[in-house]
Amino acid sequence: MDCNNDDLDKKNEATEAQVYVPQDAQGIVLAFLPGRVVVQLRSVCKFWRDCIEEPSFVDHHLKNACHFHQAIACFTSLDHGLVHMYTFDPATINFKSVELVFSNRFHMSAPCNGLMCAYDIKGDAEVLNPTTRKHLRLPDSVLKSRSLCSEYFVGFVHSTKEYKVVSVRHCVRFLAFEIWTIGALSWRTIRESAELLKATKAVVVNGSMYWLLLNEASSGFSREILMLNLTDETFTKIPIPDAVRKCDLHLFEGEGKALLLSNHYDISSDSIVSDIWVVDITHQDWIHLHTAPKMPVGMSPFFQLKTKIFFGNQKRLLCVDIQDCTVSYINMPPGETLVSCGMFVESFAPAVRGFVSSTVSSYGNSSVLNEPSSSDPGPSFRGAGSSSTRRGQSSGLTGWSSVDLERSFKRTKRTMNMVWKISKHIAI
Repeated sequence: MDCNNDDLDKKNEATEAQVYVPQDAQGIVLAFLPGRVVVQLRSVCKFWRDCIEEPSFVDHHLKNACHFHQAIACFTSLDHGLVHMYTFDPATINFKSVELVFSNRFHMSAPCNGLMCAYDIKGDAEVLNPTTRKHLRLPDSVLKSRSLCSEYFVGFVHSTKEYKVVSVRHCVRFLAFEIWTIGALSWRTIRESAELLKATKAVVVNGSMYWLLLNEASSGFSREILMLNLTDETFTKIPIPDAVRKCDLHLFEGEGKALLLSNHYDISSDSIVSDIWVVDITHQDWIHLHTAPKMPVGMSPFFQLKTKIFFGNQKRLLCVDIQDCTVSYINMPPGETLVSCGMFVESFAPAVRGFVSSTVSSYGNSSVLNEPSSSDPGPSFRGAGSSSTRRGQSSGLTGWSSVDLERSFKRTKRTMNMVWKISKHIAI
């Protein structure tokens, strides 16, 4: 029997020698795999684990993910805490998967290279990566204690490969803008102004952030767009086209550009007409792209993907195809509120130290939760109820209980197939 085992070992060694793959080639192959697959593979061997943590691998994997593994993602907050992430195929917009996101913040910025900011009304915030299930608490700011509330947005600077978080702080008589580079120690105040924004939610496009400025406090019309360049952290004002200054305006991102949606009443057709404009940053000029059918009422645009514009409110995600004028929608599951939506990639960004495991910090036991699985979210969460935390008792820093976790897991199993419905009316 021992002789047979020795022969088998020798055959295995010979086979391993024949299929040896150079380490450089292994790194290249790993960089082409979906992020959640790589997360599972990092425990295979020490080289793979170390390779995945290298900044050069993070950059290469992100570049490949943006080309081959993008998805539409919408994030919903649950009544009892935690967040769900629903993903859809960008080619067909068919439902792909649902995952738990380990955050109990009820507000979220749009995704940026797989990262987002989650924050609450108190101004407490964190940058989190749903793929790696790691997060970084944002440092406190002096202005945070003086402000009524704060909002947070994350952007990427291509030239320096830095991620920066911008906070819009609502003070009594003014708005303050602060910026923080992920990995730095403190915030920097870059603007204080009494000017009013139509919507404080930033539109992030190619290293810049955009907001619509209001004419005056009593007016709903906008005259200019405020642009923040994340590279040099300076502000610029871009005039709005004269033709649409008295229209209902919305800013949104589309195919890597800042787009402006205007809705106005057309006397000749006795109907509401929507126009889409794109800004030429170099010449601070606007180019008219489309005259579209009437856009949804009471909904803000999230982003445009090819011919489809995605809108949403707290309870519904809507898709309008400006080419064939079809409208489809998905209702959020009962008890869930839509908080963010955008294009998402499974990345390992950012390549900086300081991020900690969201699951470990929440439960205090890394063996309780397995690595995330894109095919079935169940194994990642089933063990939580059997941890040392008693049923119903708060678990760790975030205040989740095993009951909360079990309830969230059951909800993911019930929403494993979200189907788009066709609407006959666009104003829904």
